[in-house]
Amino acid sequence: MTEAEVEAPEEPVASAVEAAASPAPTSENETDERGDDSERARLQKEASEMRELAQRKQAEFENFRKRMERERLELARYAGADVVKEVLPVLDNLERARSYADGLSEEQLRDGIAIIQRQLQEILTRMGLTEVESEGKPFDPHIHEAVSQNETEEHPEGTVLSVFQKGYLFKDRLLRPAMVSVARASSGGDKKEDADSEGESEAVRRSD
Repeated sequence: MTEAEVEAPEEPVASAVEAAASPAPTSENETDERGDDSERARLQKEASEMRELAQRKQAEFENFRKRMERERLELARYAGADVVKEVLPVLDNLERARSYADGLSEEQLRDGIAIIQRQLQEILTRMGLTEVESEGKPFDPHIHEAVSQNETEEHPEGTVLSVFQKGYLFKDRLLRPAMVSVARASSGGDKKEDADSEGESEAVRRSD
């Protein structure tokens, strides 16, 4: 047997092996299409789940917002309830004082009023009310309101001489300024100098 005769069959055998190893084109396309459909379905499912989740969260947020608004309105409506409750004992004492007023002396009435005033003052102080310091203090336009000025030589100019209406702070905020009278420098010295000048002029005229 010649060498050519032995080697001849190798080419068709190799071709057959390569053909068997390569997948059929039609089957590969079908697999890719099935994969694309599966991926598309998965993405659509995830998108649908995300939309449902977003809708649920939106509904939860809207319910939360409405609940907070109701609570805010309710809190604003009844914000003064604690203050009223604290002041009720003062109202009770005032009613008692009025009931017994006919049988009390003038001094007893004054003492009773002083006790009720002190009770109310203590309640308001606990809540954060403080009186503005005024009399004898330098005038401060941030907490004082000047309603008059009085000439004086006993106090420096700008000193608060008297208080017509007390001012109050609620915690760190001015609730009402104090209405006060403020010292002004006396012009008595100028008047005295004018009087002396007039006296000298009169003396000169008489001498003439």
